[in-house]
Amino acid sequence: MLIINCSKILSKQAGISKQSVDKDKLPERYGPFYFDQPIDHFSSNQTTFKHRYWANTDAYKPGGPVVLYNAGETPADGRSYYVVNSTMAELARKLNGIIIVMEHRFYGKSMPGPTFSAEYLNTLNTKQALEDMASFITDLKLPNLDVELPPAPETKYIVYGGSYSGNLASWMRQKYPDLVFAAVPSSAPVQMSYNYYQYYDPIRKYGPKQCIHALRSVILYVDHVLFSPIGQKAALKKRFGAEDLEHDDDFAELLSYPLGLWQDMTPAKNPFVDDFCSIFDGTTSLQEQVDAYGNYIKSVIKKACDEDETVNACLDTHDPRSKMYTDETDESRAWFWQVCTEYAYWQTGAPIWRPTIVSRKLDAAWFQRQCPLMFGEHQVPKRPIWREINEEYEGWHASLDRVFWIDGEWDPWRTLSVQSDDAPNRIDWDEDAKYAVLPEAVHHWDEQDFFVSDSVSEAIKNTQDDVYQAIKKWIDQADREARHQRTTSSDKYIYQYQSPYSV
Repeated sequence: MLIINCSKILSKQAGISKQSVDKDKLPERYGPFYFDQPIDHFSSNQTTFKHRYWANTDAYKPGGPVVLYNAGETPADGRSYYVVNSTMAELARKLNGIIIVMEHRFYGKSMPGPTFSAEYLNTLNTKQALEDMASFITDLKLPNLDVELPPAPETKYIVYGGSYSGNLASWMRQKYPDLVFAAVPSSAPVQMSYNYYQYYDPIRKYGPKQCIHALRSVILYVDHVLFSPIGQKAALKKRFGAEDLEHDDDFAELLSYPLGLWQDMTPAKNPFVDDFCSIFDGTTSLQEQVDAYGNYIKSVIKKACDEDETVNACLDTHDPRSKMYTDETDESRAWFWQVCTEYAYWQTGAPIWRPTIVSRKLDAAWFQRQCPLMFGEHQVPKRPIWREINEEYEGWHASLDRVFWIDGEWDPWRTLSVQSDDAPNRIDWDEDAKYAVLPEAVHHWDEQDFFVSDSVSEAIKNTQDDVYQAIKKWIDQADREARHQRTTSSDKYIYQYQSPYSV
């Protein structure tokens, strides 16, 4: 799941949620294993780090494929269970293949450096991450497989991923077509955006009407006060329990917190409606709605901030001495580095000519200002190179064969996917690709967080079956073509992988 913003609230709650994960111990035969990965693939210095991964080879039969999943922007400990319980594991089993979960560099225990300072994070970028996967595919030796796995492309690699990990899946198919046979990107926001106010459009469009109406009314009132030269800002902030929060943009970001609950929806739970929208039940006036929103934010602050610190000390992002900027051991800095240097994805209030459910005080400058404070003015670009990323990987204009794109209709990130309402119409494109938009679904619901469950909808089950059928068809077709080539040609060749980024 892509991190919604850079607030201290989300950082603290993310830490709590990680600690609360309680799963049965994964059998040791599945890992973790470690792969010697170069810290910098594009340097003559080939110092390596231990790159962590897990593998399930139980269903493998000679000729079977490898389903490879990069865990993306989170420690892979929790996702290691996908090797035994996930739609990907089920896909590998049906195909007599192997399922591998690999950790992304600078997350979990796959650390090329001892801290998250700019000195070490300078090798955390898209090209290095993709080359990690290519190097892994090329040199893989599985310790829990008692036969030798033929190299790619003889062994067909299917790269699976959701969200940012879905970006990596599509980009691997694009940049390494000789190594990656097929890809399944789910909820993949491949079109980078700097002022990404469209993130909130699906919430405004598909959220409960009464809730969205109340939310828009409160935010309109809040902005009337914040942008007014004679507005009673202190009185307004007091109604939300944040009277001492000095900066208006920090206050605006605080108020955007509950909108992140939309992305947290699953087929089994709806925290946006149950935990947030329910606060407006029974309210009829603007003042009642402001008070309801205010009481909700007060409870959020109480959970996020320590009893002995002020709200300003807790939530202020303007102080360069803040621990959020000086603590180089904070693992949340890794994704912050990626958005500061490459992707942006700054989720902001809408421009004045569009309706908004987020204060317009929350602008790209709020996000951008934090980058040099965290990493140093000369360590990060003045703006992320999001345009260059779109040019290099073609954004939602990319046309790829043997790719199955999946999105949720209500997913905020679909607004940057190849199936966005603003993306090019692909109906006449000459490509062997598949597409699915799951009705009323949010962020990579096709896997329900990748775990197999009997509670998923028929649409999700049908999509999972369609993925299997499509990949099986592609594999069978490729095998027939390979047999035909062997019978019509006696030429022999040796396949040698070469990075597309090689000079």
